[in-house]
Amino acid sequence: MDLNTFFENEVKPALGCTEPGAVALAASAGARHLAGPPRHIHLRLSANIYKNGQSVGIPGTPGLKGNLLAAALGALGGDPEKGLLSLEEITEEAISQATDMLETGCLTQEVVQDCPNVYAEVEMIRQGESVTAVVAHAHDHIVEISRNRTMIYQGQEPESSGAGRVPTYLADLVRMDFAQMWDLAGTIDKDLEAFMLEGAEMNLHVARKGLERSWGLGSGYITASNIMDNELSWQVRAWSSAAADVRMDGGCWPVMSSAGSGNHGLTAIIPPALAAKSWKRSDRELAEALALSHMVTGAIKAKTGRLTPVCGCSIAAGAGAAAALTRLAKGTPEQAEQAVAYVLSSILGMICDGAKATCALKVGTAASEAYQGMLLATKGGIFSSQQGIIGPDFRENAAAVGELSGVGFAAVDAVILRLLDRQMTPQPTHQADIQNNN
Repeated sequence: MDLNTFFENEVKPALGCTEPGAVALAASAGARHLAGPPRHIHLRLSANIYKNGQSVGIPGTPGLKGNLLAAALGALGGDPEKGLLSLEEITEEAISQATDMLETGCLTQEVVQDCPNVYAEVEMIRQGESVTAVVAHAHDHIVEISRNRTMIYQGQEPESSGAGRVPTYLADLVRMDFAQMWDLAGTIDKDLEAFMLEGAEMNLHVARKGLERSWGLGSGYITASNIMDNELSWQVRAWSSAAADVRMDGGCWPVMSSAGSGNHGLTAIIPPALAAKSWKRSDRELAEALALSHMVTGAIKAKTGRLTPVCGCSIAAGAGAAAALTRLAKGTPEQAEQAVAYVLSSILGMICDGAKATCALKVGTAASEAYQGMLLATKGGIFSSQQGIIGPDFRENAAAVGELSGVGFAAVDAVILRLLDRQMTPQPTHQADIQNNN
């Protein structure tokens, strides 16, 4: 497998939740072809983009949330050259204009079917002209831009655009057994080593912000404030949660993502980064552990898909963190594979009901279970037989998780969307009910 290609595509900085980030990117790319600010914006979104972007904070804005505002901000002041960092330098004027558009009903959206699970189509209308930009297959992949229904840009079709297809580098990865991934992590060159360490510092920086004061639910801040000692297992949970608190609440600092998700990146990186510091491991040892974490995360996501009914930052990135922690604990490849199995056995059924403040709880749980998985694998017994649908073999486990997510949970997203729509629809007051009955 080409490691450089894998990390170039699967591990990259992202500002805020990647779903509204994808919407903002599409809007910013399309808006460059309008004569001026749009008067109306309409979104056509895949169910998963809609779900994950509906209730999450937008970076650098005063409590603003959701795909609609992300689209307006992208169109009014985003920079498409920055990819998933397109809203990095958004202005107060753009924030004010976007809020006005939302309040006056100029921003609309719909969920579309028969599209990739990563799909955001942004149509912008202004005085007789319209521009439509589409991001699809990956959060930062612009597939086309059209002006007045005439295509003016067409992106290269990604390898993974066909049904059931994944890029060559991921296909190579999922064919590996766990020992091969373990060995490959030890071959990263100096540039990749530096990149792994850059990601660790980036995500720890965001965690520190979440420990300085309460963001969102304050789950990490409160946990850290009530730890009686410096027990690493609690530190892992508190720091991971704190970083997610900041990110879900619209903190303006980028994080290093993994498999297309910033929360995956927090889960995959922060636990091993803290452990390496506590156990006094070298930079090289940490970098190799992080490379393994990203590969395990990527291999599981290749089976489940980019956006899924199950919580990827738990089952995929949590599994990656468990493998990395085991490596840093001087465990063996067999023990790391076992640690992954423990995590999957524990939190396999955790669903994804969209990105929002409570994702910090799931990130904290995944980080904690990763640490527990490492302990059980290195200090306890190793099960050699099948335990439900999870057994000792990583590739078989990844395939089982993929089938459970894609087939077993096929109806879950539809139910979640219906529940979310019900909660978003204004309900009549008791007085209104009385008047209607009269």
